[in-house]
This record gives sequence, structure tokens and C-alpha cells, in this order.
Amino acid sequence: MARPVRQAQIRPIARPAAETALPTLPTLPTLDATALATRWGRVIVSLKTPQLRASWLRAELRALPVAMAAETLELVCADADVGRLRATALVHALVELLADPGHDEARDALRAEARARRHFTLERLLRRPFVARSQTSEPPRAGLAIDDTDEIALSRDEREERKKGLPDYGGGRPLTLGERKSIARNPSLDLLPRVLADPHPDVIRQVLASPRLTEDLLVRMITRRPGTADVLSEVARHPRWCQRPRVRLALVLNPATPTELSIANVALLRRHELVIVTETRALHPAVRAAAHERHARLPPVRRGPDGSMQ
Repeated sequence: MARPVRQAQIRPIARPAAETALPTLPTLPTLDATALATRWGRVIVSLKTPQLRASWLRAELRALPVAMAAETLELVCADADVGRLRATALVHALVELLADPGHDEARDALRAEARARRHFTLERLLRRPFVARSQTSEPPRAGLAIDDTDEIALSRDEREERKKGLPDYGGGRPLTLGERKSIARNPSLDLLPRVLADPHPDVIRQVLASPRLTEDLLVRMITRRPGTADVLSEVARHPRWCQRPRVRLALVLNPATPTELSIANVALLRRHELVIVTETRALHPAVRAAAHERHARLPPVRRGPDGSMQ
């Protein structure tokens, strides 16, 4: 007679308490604006080119909440006002970064946070001048609107062509935008002044990268009156030329430069340049006010026994 097979009892394997417990998530480090500003200062001076500095700062700001970014930038701007070199390098990268129209949303968010939290130094750098709307503007007419789609569809260069006509660069016939951009990539020394007088920003963008362009020629172009806002904006956001003190001052002193760009560049001006800006009556009052405020916050100049500044 066969014996019944006894089924083995399966016992659960006892696990240590540490394995059965749910894994705990690592605690995030507490963000501290002072420590963050110090780390930014150490890193920014190790990056050699303005492009690297602006790209790195962009990545850092994207990873932060707006409130923490504004608080840290307020400390950085305050340190730059008293002449600390690392903070000044950070403000240079910030001004170059926010000059890009693609970052208008981030600029508006930082501006709103600076006003709400009373970060006055950062607010001065991001300030947007008040523009009163005309009360006599004609309200939109009800009913059938005039078909102006053709005018809206015109590109910027086509509208300029209707107003001024195409430049000919001395060749005897008007040149198209493509021809002018092609010449601007590598202009001859004879054509360089004519290319710099071109009213289209795409042409200026090409010539700014030319190795034949000198600072003297560029400053002469910036100081020309009347100026074109789009052209001056291209110069203000160019990583090579926006770092030059003469170019920066010429941009601020041109009334045609967009006011927001001029106010931001005021944060990078030196003491005697701030005095020039405050005394230039042709500038927007907001630009002169920003220069006056920053000049008032600069540390006093110490003089040695021989009268020299220290």
C-alpha cells in the first residue's frame, strides 16, 4: 500500500526590517541665497568666454524657483554695486542673457518678483519705464473692418524698402536683402562703412561677426543719428561687442536704444560714465534716473596722501 506523499510546507522567508520598510527619499538640501550667490561667483570666473557664462547662468536660473532666483540675484547685484569682481562678472552674464528677446517671459517674472519682494537693486536692473497710453487714440470701429492683411504680411525689410528704398552700396543698382547679407559676411574695407549704414538688423548681425570690423567703426555706427532700435539691439546682445566698455556707453547714450536695454547696461557702467549719462538731457528720464541711483549707491572714493584715488 503506497504511502501518501506529505507536501512540504512553504514558509515565508523572514526579511530584515530594513528591507521590508519603504525606502526613504533623500531630503533635498535647503536652498540658501547667500550660499548660492557665493557658489555662482566661484563658478562664473572659471568660465572663460561670455557665451559659456550666459549659458551656464541660464541653466542655473531655470532650475530655481522664481523667488529664490530673484533673492540670489538681488545679493549678486548688491555686491556688484560695491565693486566685487565675481558679482560684476555675474551681472555681465545676466545682462547679456536677458538682452535676448526669447527670455522676455523670464525677465517679466523676475521683475514682478523683485517688485513684490522689494529687491530694489535687481528691480533697477530690470526696470521697465512707464509709458502713458494716449487718450485720444481712436477706438476700433465696429462692423466690417478694413482688410489690411497685405500690410500685416509684409516683412520688416519690405516695409523699410517701401519707406527708404533698397541700399545700393554704390553699385549703381539696389541690392536685395540676400545680396546685402552675403556681402556683410565678409565685406571689403571699402564696403564696410556702407554695410554698417544698412538699416536692416539681419545685415548688421552678419557684419558683427566679421573679423574686419573694428571697435572704432562700430562706435561710429552706434553714435550715428538717427539710430535704429533693431540695429542697436543686435549690437547690445552680441557676445563679442556687448562686453566692450566704449560700445556699452555708446549704446546707453543713444536715445534710439531700447530703454530696457539701456537701463540694464547702466548696471555695468563705471563711475565717470554714470556721470555722463545723468548729464545727457536727450536720454529717457528712466535711464538717467537709473544711472543717478547707481551712482549714489557706489562706495565713496578714498584718496591717498598724494591726492590719488585708491
